[in-house]
Amino acid sequence: MTFSASYPIPQNMRTTITTCTAGLGGVGILSGAIGPGADLAIIAPTWVGMVCTLAAQSGSSMSQHTAKKLAMAVATGCGTFVVGTKIASTVFAWVLALPTAGMSVAANMAANAGLNAKLTHAFGTATARFFLQTSSIDNTDLAIQVIIALVGLEFGIPTSRDDVIA
Repeated sequence: MTFSASYPIPQNMRTTITTCTAGLGGVGILSGAIGPGADLAIIAPTWVGMVCTLAAQSGSSMSQHTAKKLAMAVATGCGTFVVGTKIASTVFAWVLALPTAGMSVAANMAANAGLNAKLTHAFGTATARFFLQTSSIDNTDLAIQVIIALVGLEFGIPTSRDDVIA
């Protein structure tokens, strides 16, 4: 089975994705000043809720346990990139805070907000497209691989499962 990376997403699902994206972008502003990982306690349950909502909006049902597994697996799959970026930008911001009169910390807050928003939007879009193109989720490992491949496409990053994306 192949999945289309351009499958149309209905307005109600786009609204769910946009709401979560905006919320986690806002969280990124505050956590950008604190340090990497400060926002994970809010990102994780938001992603789980978004997955459950998108599943319901597509006509599927998903337990919170399965949604949690899906969200955490995708976060782990993207984790090296995200954590590395957040650590590097935070260290850079704090090292340059004094010489830039705090502007580097403000820039890091904006960068963290942007990263949270882009990753949440990519994950939500990929998840919605997956749910809309499958009738049931029989294999969560395959679902995770397909969603990671779709998220990778949003960033222009190839994955080992690009073979299932049309």
